[in-house]
Amino acid sequence: MESHSSGTKRSSGRRIFAIGGAACLVIISFFTFPQQYVTISNDTEVHHQPVNHHDIIETVPVTIVCQLSGEMGNNLGKLGRCLSLKWWLESGAFYNSTDKLGYSARVALRHQDHNKWVRGAKDLQRCFPNTNQFDFSEANNPEFANIWKMQHTLLGGDERVSGTPPFNEINLDGHDEEEMAAGLQSFVSEVSKRQHSLVYNAASKRNFSLPFLFANQFQRIEPLADRFYQKSRQFFHFNESSCCTVKADPEETVFHYRNFKKEMPIYWNDYGFHEADPQQAANEVLGHLKEGDKVAIVTRFGGKTTQPYVDAFGARGLKVRVVDGNDGPADFCFLMSAKKEIAGMTLSTFFEWAAYLGNATR
Repeated sequence: MESHSSGTKRSSGRRIFAIGGAACLVIISFFTFPQQYVTISNDTEVHHQPVNHHDIIETVPVTIVCQLSGEMGNNLGKLGRCLSLKWWLESGAFYNSTDKLGYSARVALRHQDHNKWVRGAKDLQRCFPNTNQFDFSEANNPEFANIWKMQHTLLGGDERVSGTPPFNEINLDGHDEEEMAAGLQSFVSEVSKRQHSLVYNAASKRNFSLPFLFANQFQRIEPLADRFYQKSRQFFHFNESSCCTVKADPEETVFHYRNFKKEMPIYWNDYGFHEADPQQAANEVLGHLKEGDKVAIVTRFGGKTTQPYVDAFGARGLKVRVVDGNDGPADFCFLMSAKKEIAGMTLSTFFEWAAYLGNATR
């Protein structure tokens, strides 16, 4: 398996190094940024209009409905994309020079139907204090279904709630910023035509714009994530006192073994969730390590499934420990706490967001 660079240094101060092939593993590096506690409101946005757009005569409220899924990692990916769309709209990039309109965007959450959303929401609110401002059920009610139907009547799209919505370009791969921008431009054009309509949802006691955006895509390590890297790190400030039990040693390489095969025994192969085997992990992913270097394997599944990795790392003379038996937030904290380097599977939003928000130097 050949190592290659899948990213270049950007203004955020991070590099991405990917290990190619079927294993789909990545080592993600970040330079250290200060993590001061900042409370950021979803409703209030200050000083985001460009200097040249001081002639704005009206700031129009718009709504981004954010469809969540999965547990903490997936929820971070979904909410991260929705917040980036909010900040992009408010940046002045879609300023309406004809009507001299600016935009103030509000994110409204919609949880998935599976009841694991409850744990996902609790973990998110416990570990990321700024998410406590959200009602995770705001768009889970018949009133929102009626608002969805109203938009369908006006603009088309899928009649089923959570189906394919208008302006679906915002849900494309985040590497295609031009298509996403086109979707946002179409949206603000419709907002202008509709005279900035608001519909009151009596169940959630909040207004929804008509039209509204419906976002259901994950934010991965992509240009949009890079564009709002600092804002994301501020918003997703991690509450260590509530969510950490153990942290990585400064000199440890942290290896995340997700073990999709055990977690999803029926679907892991169909989904392409193939992780590096023990020999690939020891000799290629971490092949740069020297005898005596320390490795911590963090996993939700220890025991027999992890032992082959322990043996392969040990055969190279690496000093290995396994960190298992913790809950998701504690594992997330451990990954974030890595100072030296962090390695794991890019298809895991849990790993990817821990790396994105963490401070590993390689």
